[in-house]
Amino acid sequence: MFREESEGETLQDADAAGIAEGIRIEPGAPRPATILRVAGELEERGEEIVELFKDVDSPHGSFVFPIHMRREDGDVMIEVVTGEWDEETREQTIRAASILRESDFSEAEMQVLSAHPVPRDVSFFTRRTPAAVFQLGLLGRHNPDDPRSSAEAFRETAGRYWGIELDYTPESLPLVEELLLSALEEEPDLQTIEALPLCLGCYVGETIRTRAEPPGEWSSDPEWGDRHVVAFERFTADPIGQARQFLDSGPEDSIAFYGRYVLEELEGE
Repeated sequence: MFREESEGETLQDADAAGIAEGIRIEPGAPRPATILRVAGELEERGEEIVELFKDVDSPHGSFVFPIHMRREDGDVMIEVVTGEWDEETREQTIRAASILRESDFSEAEMQVLSAHPVPRDVSFFTRRTPAAVFQLGLLGRHNPDDPRSSAEAFRETAGRYWGIELDYTPESLPLVEELLLSALEEEPDLQTIEALPLCLGCYVGETIRTRAEPPGEWSSDPEWGDRHVVAFERFTADPIGQARQFLDSGPEDSIAFYGRYVLEELEGE
């Protein structure tokens, strides 16, 4: 219902096309020389170039944006990609968006000028939509190897972007579900990153684990595809798998119902 597969590519959006109109990025061309040429062409059009190779810092890390431009409606950070869009380039560009949204330039527009069509997920995460910004907030806070840390990343990010105080109680799960449904359903071209189902699942799992008597333990089991599960004496819960199903199918795979069901099963065990 929510997840939009990221296979296939799309051209830059209308704003990027407006900035790049008439500017050709040669495939495989030296990147520094291409950046200087693009900056020169933009200046010739009357655009205000504030700085080249702008180092942007945030709690998520740092990234050097090739061109920092300013327009009447605000700052524009431009990335220039001359090579093919392999997985490393995709992840690096999405990470750059994450850094930007947590920096002093969080309201800046981000554009990607590329020699090849920009992948759909990259185009999605460079925008300032609620679903994109929320997921980017998770990206710099979670730890895939530490379920408790990833659960806390979800709690902290929800507090920052939604203004709510999650408390690892079963009563908090319907609210999480409602807010996610509202945010994600507003995106016609929704893309997701691994941090979303992971952190959501870890929050659900940590809620179950801490409310059970006796508490369960997080473990990684090859039988579950090496993902983290919550193990009890005679029962194993897979909250991350449930979170994926919820993001795929919506309310019919409710995380709130799942949390309540698992706790009731444990109480009746």
